[in-house]
Amino acid sequence: MGGGTFLGTRYRLTIEEFPLSDEQAIEEMLMKEWNEQMVPEIEQKYRSILNDIEELYYEVDLAGNLTLSNDSMSKVLGYSKDELIGMNNQQYMDEETSKKVYQMFNQVYRTGVPAKAFDWELIRKDGTRRILETSISLMHDLEGRPIGFYGIGRDITDRKRAEEELCAEKQKFQVLSENAPFAMVMINQDGTFRYINPRFKELFGYDLTDVPNGRTWFRKAYPDPRYRHNVILAWKQDLKSFKPGEKRSKVFIVTCKDGSEKIINFIPVQLETGENLMACEDITERKRAERALRESEEKYRTILNSIEEGYYEVDLAGNFTFSNDFLLKSLGYTREELEGLNNRRYMSPETAKLVFNTFNEVYRTGNPKRDFEWELINKDGTKRFVEVSVSLMRDGKGEPKGFYGTARDITERRQAEEQERNLRRAKDKVLHHLSHELRTPVSVIQGNIRVLKRKVQKQTPPIVGEEMFDLFERNLGRLSLIQLEADEIIRFNGEMEKSPHMEALDIPPSAGVERISLYSFAQKVLGEVKEKASHRDIQITLEGAKDLTLNANPELLEGMFIGLLKNAIENTPDEGVIRIGLDQKAKWIQLKFIDFGIGVTKESQRRLFDGFFHTLDTELYGSKKPYDFGAGGKGLDLLRMKVYSQRFGFDISAASQRCLYLSTDRDLCPGRISKCGHCRAREDCFNSGGSTFCLTFNVPEG
Repeated sequence: MGGGTFLGTRYRLTIEEFPLSDEQAIEEMLMKEWNEQMVPEIEQKYRSILNDIEELYYEVDLAGNLTLSNDSMSKVLGYSKDELIGMNNQQYMDEETSKKVYQMFNQVYRTGVPAKAFDWELIRKDGTRRILETSISLMHDLEGRPIGFYGIGRDITDRKRAEEELCAEKQKFQVLSENAPFAMVMINQDGTFRYINPRFKELFGYDLTDVPNGRTWFRKAYPDPRYRHNVILAWKQDLKSFKPGEKRSKVFIVTCKDGSEKIINFIPVQLETGENLMACEDITERKRAERALRESEEKYRTILNSIEEGYYEVDLAGNFTFSNDFLLKSLGYTREELEGLNNRRYMSPETAKLVFNTFNEVYRTGNPKRDFEWELINKDGTKRFVEVSVSLMRDGKGEPKGFYGTARDITERRQAEEQERNLRRAKDKVLHHLSHELRTPVSVIQGNIRVLKRKVQKQTPPIVGEEMFDLFERNLGRLSLIQLEADEIIRFNGEMEKSPHMEALDIPPSAGVERISLYSFAQKVLGEVKEKASHRDIQITLEGAKDLTLNANPELLEGMFIGLLKNAIENTPDEGVIRIGLDQKAKWIQLKFIDFGIGVTKESQRRLFDGFFHTLDTELYGSKKPYDFGAGGKGLDLLRMKVYSQRFGFDISAASQRCLYLSTDRDLCPGRISKCGHCRAREDCFNSGGSTFCLTFNVPEG
């Protein structure tokens, strides 16, 4: 006896006495027992499963006759199971479908490869039609020979009808959208643009290849990152409460393919399918008209609320017709007192004449005037200074009817400028006094030293060594130089005070302008400077274009070249590097002096061009010679260059980084990189500080 369980069914086998060698007899006996006990059970379970599923199940022989079907098949076709058995597929299909089914079954038969998602149109017993989505697989017997086909199916009639209706609706939609007067775009749930109508391309210039999805659209339609961020944020916030079928509009400025900008009213509608239909209405002209109307209606309010300055309107005779609180406060009048008041009532005769000429010019030319100054007399007699603009005001027919403008109170600025001039005059007096007081004592001391030197030289041996007299003379020379520099600074400041625009400055040399080959010129001057600084261990290189030419005064250019290079050498320790660069950018030629020296502190950078700047604390100069490290550059040289730049129309600029290890002007550098305790290699010094002085010249066209 034997037994077991299969698919949840218990079975039992009886094994009779057979010789152990008679395996065939045992196998036949087991198969007989299996067929008698298990096959009916398995078939019953199999049929129950097929009848319980919602999908159709069928089996047909090779001729297409139904051999087995489940309850769902009967329900769909309207036939009983008994009626369906033996029924050929041609009996519940039309000729076209039957032919298509035959071809598909034949393909499965030949290849043995199942077919999936194949659509059939079946004819029910009552004549109505249903559409099935089926699969087809080849069925074999125990010996592997084809005996028919089987498969499952799903009734998709309702879905197909819905698709057909949707297709019809889409066709209607396409006809409408193709002829719509506004742009339309259909957007899938994943953000891809499914469809755009002709008006969309006409309006924006983009097609689906240009903007295949929302991400690309946002990047192209809103190229400004900040504006794009705001647009996306607005849509995201709106979508949080957006419901299917609901319409909401948003207005944004869109950049079209040709670069033009248009104001667009976007009207999105979310469909039940999850797609979004967006209508795009061009309201650019309407918005411009609305804005113009609004600006016209709210002119006074807009002006007064948007500026913190005075605003006025006067008629052609100069009588006030409107003013804001600023002018009322500045002049000390009430609004009623100021109404109709002529400008001669609150101006001196000289100012009134200037104002009349200015207004007359604006009236004749129609061109506004800006940033000219009035002196106003308050009601209490005090004076205020204002910086004013004037524009011509016209009526609806375009005829002049008065003037309007803004006014900024600059009284405090004028007072500060006057204080600055007073300080400058006081500074000049101090310098003049210093120069005068130094001149006579220095001359006397120089004479006394010469007499003393002759007497000492007659003594044997001399009481004082020659080197001591040399030290005296060098320091007296420095005092004389200070006196001369003070005179020079006084002269420059006085000339700048008299002529702010520099036209009248008498700046030497007076030689004419020449065409200079800049690279050759720089090579020549650099060679001369290297000879004078031959005692220094500094690498100086000249880099840049060799074909640059410049119209300039050669003596003036040479003086500035030497001055800036000397300044770089005296601020760069031995074993350091200085680079001179020549470069042209558009219509500008630049001459740069780049050193990797000690640099200038931020405090000192503010005084670079005022004539009083020195690269080192004056107590640290000692008696060093020109081009020595730390010899101390002259602030007068930079002041002179600044004056030259304003006189001759070029620019001088400076940028500097103080050495990381020398935080103040009194901190000392050893003067040689290898002696610096902070630098293990030359590059450490190069990276710690340095200065760049740049001369920029305009190159005239042609």
